[in-house]
Amino acid sequence: MQRKPVRSIAVATRYRPFPWRIGWPLYGRILGFLLLVGNGIQAPGQCPDPEAIRARYDSLMGLPKEHQASGFQALVRICDRCHQNRDSTYAKIWHRLGALAYFQKDYPNALTFTRRAISLNSRKRPDTSPSFLAKSYFNLGKIYLDSQDDRMARLIFQQCVTKGSLYPERYEQVAMGYWHLANLYFKESDYQKSIRQAELGASFAGRIGNKELVAANLTEKANGLKEIGEYEQALAIIRQIIQLLGTTPKPSIELANGYSYLASILARMNRFDDAFTAYHQSYSIHALLNNSYGLSEVTSNIGFVYDNYLHQYDKALIQYRKALETIGDDQYGRVRIISNIGEIYWRKRHYPTALRYFRSALDTLHFDDRQKPARLTEAIKLTPYKEYLLSLILNQADTWLDYAKNQPENQLKHLQEALKQYQIADQIIDVMRFEQSGQQSKLYWRQKTHSMYERAIETAYRLNDAEQAFHFFEKSRAVLLSDKLNELGARQQLPPQQTQQELALRQKISVWQNELSALKTGSRPYDSTRTVLLTEQEKLDAFLKKIEQENPTYYRYKFDNTVPSLARLQDWLRQRKSTLVAYFVGDSALYLLAIAPSGTKLLRQSVVAYQKSVREFLPLCATEQQNRQFGRFITASNRLYNQLIKPLELSTERVIVSPDYHFIPFECLSQSADKPDFLINRHAFSYGYSATVLLKESTASSAGSSEFLGMAPVTFNAPLQQATLLGSSQVLTKISDLFSHPTVLTNQTATRRAFRTLAPNHQVVQLFTHAEADSIGREPLLYFADSTLRLSELDDEVPYQTQLIVLSACKTSIGVNQQGEGIFSLARGFATLGIPSVLTTLWSVEDQATYRLTERFYHHLSKGLPKDLALQKAKLDWLASASRADQLPYRWAGLILVGNADPLSLFKTTWWWLGGGLMVVLVTIGARTLHRRNRSPKSVY
Repeated sequence: MQRKPVRSIAVATRYRPFPWRIGWPLYGRILGFLLLVGNGIQAPGQCPDPEAIRARYDSLMGLPKEHQASGFQALVRICDRCHQNRDSTYAKIWHRLGALAYFQKDYPNALTFTRRAISLNSRKRPDTSPSFLAKSYFNLGKIYLDSQDDRMARLIFQQCVTKGSLYPERYEQVAMGYWHLANLYFKESDYQKSIRQAELGASFAGRIGNKELVAANLTEKANGLKEIGEYEQALAIIRQIIQLLGTTPKPSIELANGYSYLASILARMNRFDDAFTAYHQSYSIHALLNNSYGLSEVTSNIGFVYDNYLHQYDKALIQYRKALETIGDDQYGRVRIISNIGEIYWRKRHYPTALRYFRSALDTLHFDDRQKPARLTEAIKLTPYKEYLLSLILNQADTWLDYAKNQPENQLKHLQEALKQYQIADQIIDVMRFEQSGQQSKLYWRQKTHSMYERAIETAYRLNDAEQAFHFFEKSRAVLLSDKLNELGARQQLPPQQTQQELALRQKISVWQNELSALKTGSRPYDSTRTVLLTEQEKLDAFLKKIEQENPTYYRYKFDNTVPSLARLQDWLRQRKSTLVAYFVGDSALYLLAIAPSGTKLLRQSVVAYQKSVREFLPLCATEQQNRQFGRFITASNRLYNQLIKPLELSTERVIVSPDYHFIPFECLSQSADKPDFLINRHAFSYGYSATVLLKESTASSAGSSEFLGMAPVTFNAPLQQATLLGSSQVLTKISDLFSHPTVLTNQTATRRAFRTLAPNHQVVQLFTHAEADSIGREPLLYFADSTLRLSELDDEVPYQTQLIVLSACKTSIGVNQQGEGIFSLARGFATLGIPSVLTTLWSVEDQATYRLTERFYHHLSKGLPKDLALQKAKLDWLASASRADQLPYRWAGLILVGNADPLSLFKTTWWWLGGGLMVVLVTIGARTLHRRNRSPKSVY
């Protein structure tokens, strides 16, 4: 977290207007008047023609810069008096006045004058200059940047690149605008977006042959790649930059920065000798340029290597203190160094000293962490370099926690301080996540903050605060899935026209992505197509940001980050007679949290023992040779039961598991180490990504939708090389008989296109097919008769009305585990579409067992049972009639329910209708009987 982006590049000075002095001397005013006359402009009272005004503008631009302001002010007065105040020259005059005010740091006037220039050239008149708008927007962005209003600067630079990209003569401003945007997004820790801006900037700089601007943008790209762990790619780019700039006759800041970034990447790769060599090269160039900021930056980074990688704290302190001497008035660089010094004292267990340094850094940042949460959020939003702020707050929190563990006499007070700081860190993470648009950046931060949530949970555990522990459990998992569900809900608040606009933008991006995938990486068509794709993605981001600003309801839905209270969750569980069990797998401990309708239980276990048990248990689950190792399986199963379930003393039949890292089939955990005594006999299990997601997963709207879509390709096109699924179509037919109006597609009608067209409009979707997935990075995919559907191709362009999707295929819950977020599987992909319930598989399941279990599941579901109970009974049915070999958990335990376990509303409605119809029949029969009785003679007693 030590890197501070470079604040300027050498080429940028070309576009800076030159300073002028406030309070012009008399000779300047006289000179201005004489030049007016000398350029054909008449004395006061007479009006020049437009050509004379343009000539005077050109003459003033040739004056020494300190003499320009009075002449431009006089020219404005003439234009106003003569009503020549609508054309492009008049706009240029105001643009220049704004630029001159900017370099006097007169930001209010600089803003007013530059906005006046933009307003004039924005008029749709033939005598205005739309091209010049890019230049004015660039200057306006710089004014906001130097005014430390990064949010407005970002918005204005976006306008600059949008306008300027239409005019080749403005490509230099466009390239610089993208460089600033890359820098701004880096400050917000949105590394993926920063990389995208830098790529576009390098592309425009390359079109005009400006190698300094190419280098500047590529440096930002490499820096972003470094932060997300793409070291080799970043290294290649930095070496390309050094080679590019090494041919220049004079040393430059860009070259010095190139060596500094090279050193930073090498340090991340543990190549410390090479890193120090590169840092010294950077230092030498900064010394030649007499760049004190650059010297401080390099010195601080050397200290960081000694501190964080080599753990040579005394050497690190020497470098940090040396860096402070040359840092000057760079506020954020000073904050970073002071925080790093405090971190060393924390590691050396000098806690009071560490806390003093952290407080000094916060004071330097002018950030008050003692405000109320609502005001804190606003303060966080206004703070640039939120990564620095987050690092500082986390350092404080960790110091207070360790202080509590090492100072028992003040433990309660120190723990409360730690908890407060973790809560602030959580707020910062929320703000950063909402400011980021790229999923890769968000995933990076989910992974990076996982250890923070572990220590926050530890603090709550030591305070015996179940409410706060639950909060941090929830914020540690599936937050991006929750955000996606928020986005789907927010989209429902848009008017149809905006919904169609968003859809059109997404479809255009999809077309360019498909075109890019067919091109060779690194080729000229690939590079040009990628530039177009990045531009279209920018258009979508800008469109969504505009909606967020203009539609408060949309914004409220999209950025709802509240975690349900324990009381609300317990009420929800009480209605379902269920218990929620959540696990957090940390680096130093395993935490168990059981939330029942009547109370909570928070426990801490050995994570080493847990990981050892899981490593032994999971491979035994997924092997068809389980019978040969059944003794080992039962022992491992019982060991996990004793670690994960027994201590919680569950009192409800229905159990919802919120896992961390691994999906463990709890149904086949055994209460006995000697014989199979599986939990399937006592509990109905379902799984949820988080309690927050579960409470958001309401039954999808079924208005106008059909009941059931069943698909069984049976045979697959030869190029797909998939085995025939004999018997799948017969089972599908039997299942479909439970529905009144089913749609059944088998063989060659079960196509990819049919699925994408029909699935969103059916309440229940059943797939009997093949799937592929692994945990090493290959993208999960589903097979249809004609082709495949990849995880990334699941889209929400059409709202899904599906309540339940059953993926009767292999490994549909397997995928890459994203720490702090969960496994990115096909099952999760369907959850992101808003489908509340997914029946999915944990390993390669056998056809006949899958057919039978799925059929029995629907049988019990049709009786109105909740989905988890229906699946439990299906498995018990299987066990009651299966052979000894087929009773192995490998056969039946791999099919699990993820998501909402409530009864299927379709079947509930059907049974209500049948019950109502039966009641009508009974009432009719009863009425007729009574009528006959009334006509017959009454009995006399």
